[in-house]
Amino acid sequence: MRWIIDTDAGVDDAIGIGMLLALGPLRDQQVSAITTVSGNVHVSQVNVNVGAVLDVFGADVPIYAGCDRPMIEPRVHAEEFHGADGLGGAGLSKTSRRPQREHAAIAMSRLAEQHAGDIGLIALGPLTNVALASNLDPSLPDRIAKLVIMGGAWQARGNQTSAAEFNIAADPESAHVVFERFPNVIMLPWEVSLDQMMPFEVFERIRAGASPRARFFAAMTRVVYDWRDRFGFAGVPLPDPLAVAVALDEGVIVRELKARVKIDIGHSIGRGLSSLDYRHPQPNTRVVVAVDADRAWQMIERAWVS
Repeated sequence: MRWIIDTDAGVDDAIGIGMLLALGPLRDQQVSAITTVSGNVHVSQVNVNVGAVLDVFGADVPIYAGCDRPMIEPRVHAEEFHGADGLGGAGLSKTSRRPQREHAAIAMSRLAEQHAGDIGLIALGPLTNVALASNLDPSLPDRIAKLVIMGGAWQARGNQTSAAEFNIAADPESAHVVFERFPNVIMLPWEVSLDQMMPFEVFERIRAGASPRARFFAAMTRVVYDWRDRFGFAGVPLPDPLAVAVALDEGVIVRELKARVKIDIGHSIGRGLSSLDYRHPQPNTRVVVAVDADRAWQMIERAWVS
């Protein structure tokens, strides 16, 4: 299986990208491209962050810059959570790598045509690029073998609004397009990372590693202690790495629900809500609601301590 990773490259995105770079080849899976989108930080900073992660893993993967704003919404970023540079403000986002000239949405379409049926897409940020690509190329959803999305709030316990998760709330129109177009989505919602946080003893063991990867991990995750103090977290919520773990190994899934996911694009309190219709005769999404967290933490540790 080949993968395209579409990312807004905050701290947990970086951890997830590293997992796929390190563990993918061991499972006959490889990253064919990383596409970037504005979200946690502006897309120009996302490009640099992705390059920094590729540098630390010594990976030769092309970067394709994508949309610098949502379809309709004004830009929204999350520097207060991920640091001014998106990587914990640790000064790690330095690289000589530059994005390719081809736009991310065009690259998605081209790669899906070249590797039809043998390429998957992991979406870790707002779905702007994916929606644009599916509008430009209506055949894209049929060529993508697997679409894994970190996004949504299946219990409406949002982290951006009271009802909506950040990736969906940042660009509800694009999320609406994606869930309407793609017939077989795997969705890892925000609440799973709240219900199954990485224990601090595991987190600190990874941070204590001596390898260049572990030192990178330690530097960018200093912000986690701010999360703990600010939100009272008993562990570390890592939604994007959990989504990548599911993509790498579906055996990580403990419980899932099948539903027709619809995105509220209205302009009231429910905007960005991910609604699960269990009665619909044509479900379009496998909603992962519980994972084998210990297995996922082992994957993260293996990827980042070596």
